[in-house]
Amino acid sequence: MAKILIIDDEQMTLDMLATFVEISGHQSLKAIDSRQGWSILDYETPEAILLDIQLPDMNGLHMCKELKQNAKTANLPVIMISAHFPPLIAEAEEAGADGYLAKPIKIQVLREKLNEYL
Repeated sequence: MAKILIIDDEQMTLDMLATFVEISGHQSLKAIDSRQGWSILDYETPEAILLDIQLPDMNGLHMCKELKQNAKTANLPVIMISAHFPPLIAEAEEAGADGYLAKPIKIQVLREKLNEYL
């Protein structure tokens, strides 16, 4: 069982992703914005991070760059999630993201992506 940190500002999406993660046999840690995400990272070490691109307090792409530059989190897989169309896959890769999921996210697709990085 892996700990997965989910950072998304939409409560319904956050809860749905946490349910998907838990159904997949993992533990979820939930953050509603980047500030709360960084707070959780102060005392928890997840095995992966699901990170929304559109956050109210910090762009998810910027947060991904910071995660990859931080010694504690640099090696954690970061999977960007977004409802942007067209998808911002190139931007996510440039920010250091390990993967990308387009909303709406299906549980099977999430499982496959988590299995790829865990």
